[in-house]
Amino acid sequence: MSTVSGVAKSATTHRLLLVAGMLTWAVVGVPRLVEFVRAPSRWAAPASLVWTVAFLTFGVAFWVHARQEGRGRVSLLAVKTVAALVAVATGDSGLDAALFAITSGQAPEVLSQRRALAWVGAQVMGLIIVFAVIHPVIEALVQTLIYAGFQGFTLGTALVMVREAEARRELARVHLELQATQVLLAAREREGERLRISRELHDSVGHHLTALSLNLEAAAHTAKDTPSAEHLRRAREAARTLLSEVRGTVTALRDAPLPLLPSLRALAEGAPGLAVHLDVPESLSMASSEAAHSLFRCVQEVLTNTLRHARARNLWIAIVPTEDGGVRVHARDDGQGTETVTPGAGLTGMSERFARLGGRVEWRAAAGQGLELDAWLPAVRGAVT
Repeated sequence: MSTVSGVAKSATTHRLLLVAGMLTWAVVGVPRLVEFVRAPSRWAAPASLVWTVAFLTFGVAFWVHARQEGRGRVSLLAVKTVAALVAVATGDSGLDAALFAITSGQAPEVLSQRRALAWVGAQVMGLIIVFAVIHPVIEALVQTLIYAGFQGFTLGTALVMVREAEARRELARVHLELQATQVLLAAREREGERLRISRELHDSVGHHLTALSLNLEAAAHTAKDTPSAEHLRRAREAARTLLSEVRGTVTALRDAPLPLLPSLRALAEGAPGLAVHLDVPESLSMASSEAAHSLFRCVQEVLTNTLRHARARNLWIAIVPTEDGGVRVHARDDGQGTETVTPGAGLTGMSERFARLGGRVEWRAAAGQGLELDAWLPAVRGAVT
């Protein structure tokens, strides 16, 4: 088994944002904590209890949101927004409004750009309403503008990061396709050289061996019942055997399949930002070029889809022989998953390739659980030896 690891910058950035968000949340709670230490009796005040619940709810929701992929993240964003509004309404310092900078920074992760802008706009409107109830209008406007600026800054930064992440995924996908094209071009070049050699053997050596065999047969017939007849017969048999071996070599050169193991490893190494765990037998070999090419394309499509859609950190691919002599491909990732899978051109083409060889392709998906794929090729057209 070989493991190809990519250094995912997005994972490091994600951890830094998690730490920054938790620090911001903690700093917001420091003034209130100091106040409770100085005057413990205030713990029992209804407003203090409500603030504490809202503050803790925000912190827990942020932690879960930051560590969760896919399902439920919009609802968690709503929980944080409501908790922040409650904290502002029941707090005294107004510093609680800094919590909205955290939600503004997370909105682009789960919403489109337009919806993220609308979400932040709704937060600003809610904030100005709460401030207007607590403070005079001018003071409410000033504080709202201050915290709206913070929200705008974190929102803009988050949008840039999301776009950069999408650009990295697209670049990784293009790089993977280029890597696959290079592997296939190298294989085609080797195949072309094999075909050239096979043609030379067939047209030149094969022709002369055929002529030699015919001449030896004629000579053996002419020298019948002479001392040299036995020697001519042996020479004729040797020429026929050599001709048969040349023809076998020509056929083998023409039908030699794609060298799978180095090709698959080269393909996996071209997946930046994704740890590809490739489990392939060292003796992997396919009985036909078409089967080998279909298997290679299957792995390529799995890698491409994972880079483009899954937002995964790990991808496991296992290619193993089956009991009936066929070969099975099992792949799964730890990405965000989806409720339903709508096959595109890639999955449809993969299914068609395998079906043409008598095999099949199946996939399973669930939100938050990644994508799992099973593909099988029969022993008739492809086998692992």
